[in-house]
Amino acid sequence: MPPQGGFFYGKTMPDTVTATPTDQALTEKDIIIRALEDRVLKLETLVSALGDNQSDLRAEMRSEIASLRNQINDLKEDLEAGIKALGSKVDRVIGGKAVVTALVTLATSILGSGVVHLVVSIGK
Repeated sequence: MPPQGGFFYGKTMPDTVTATPTDQALTEKDIIIRALEDRVLKLETLVSALGDNQSDLRAEMRSEIASLRNQINDLKEDLEAGIKALGSKVDRVIGGKAVVTALVTLATSILGSGVVHLVVSIGK
């Protein structure tokens, strides 16, 4: 019996694809969107194969496709809104970090100038 999968450097390759780091970052909505897109593709393939005498079934399937596309668009909008909210939070954190860095730099500058002035005054 031949081995399952292909060969890779003398070892058999598994039949399943391992998850990449980007696949692990998928949210539940991403998975639902992919499943809905797969369903739409299958339905579109079936609709294209229907004959003229099955117009009722074709109309029903096109209605289902439209409904699925609406669901996909709604989920994508939800994801985009979440990404925008996350981006604004990150921007606020980075902005806050920049303000703290500026204040530390200013304080260091003032203290450094004061120390230099004190040393010069004592030296005279």
